[in-house]
Amino acid sequence: QEKKIRYRTVSALRPGLVEPHFERKNIKDSVVLAGIIKKDLGQLHYSGEKAACLVPEPCLKIFVFSFESLPLTEREKTKLFLWRVKKQLPLMAEDVRLSYQVMSTNRSIRVLVSLARAAVLAEYEDVLAAVGIKVGILTTPTLSLLNLIDWEKEKDFLLVNVDTDSTTLAAVSDGQISLFRLKPHPAESSGPDFSRLKIENAVTEIENTIHFLEDREKRSFGSLWLHSSSPEFQAALRAEIGGRLTFNVKQFDLPLPSGWSASERALLVPLFGQVL
Repeated sequence: QEKKIRYRTVSALRPGLVEPHFERKNIKDSVVLAGIIKKDLGQLHYSGEKAACLVPEPCLKIFVFSFESLPLTEREKTKLFLWRVKKQLPLMAEDVRLSYQVMSTNRSIRVLVSLARAAVLAEYEDVLAAVGIKVGILTTPTLSLLNLIDWEKEKDFLLVNVDTDSTTLAAVSDGQISLFRLKPHPAESSGPDFSRLKIENAVTEIENTIHFLEDREKRSFGSLWLHSSSPEFQAALRAEIGGRLTFNVKQFDLPLPSGWSASERALLVPLFGQVL
């Protein structure tokens, strides 16, 4: 309620314990994961309030659709959105959960559609329930980061979020979300050579996305918001962008309490989108 962070904890997970995916099983050993969370939960002084859970980006499929008009009823809207999704995911599973947000102006209607398998989301919800945490909001880091940007003030910007498994790009044009794109990283994503390749791929993807958007939207994008779960990688990527692209690169400068390490700040910034 006061929008202040009082406590935090970061728990290390062994490699392979959680492998994010839209279709497949994500959590290899839910008992082990629940034990890790329970061990550190006391540091948060959690007292049963509903919690926000940010699942890894690959767990969801997110689309931005444009429409001239929408049906009046929720049932017909959902039916229409699923029809559009099935054109891109023809083998969609039966247990999908869909949520959406409608954004409209005098010029157009755009809808942000989020899709996830119920079985995948249940893995995360069940682990948290096993340690007594009630999930109230379930979303992704990039969608949460978008909450930290003033769309009315910025109007035209690109958000780039580079995580361990993927790079996600989200664009806002004229105060409306206009693109959401996830690019998974190749397997064996470690070592200095791969870090260099990841930077090159991210900058190329940013260039291609900006050219595509400016051609389609007929608007310029002067602002680029950048976030990475690794502060070292973020610094290297920002330097590369500054040397190759003419953008006003911004980072999330939030009023975090003193005493936080750079790693903690990088990991926890997306959660602020559900707090501030």
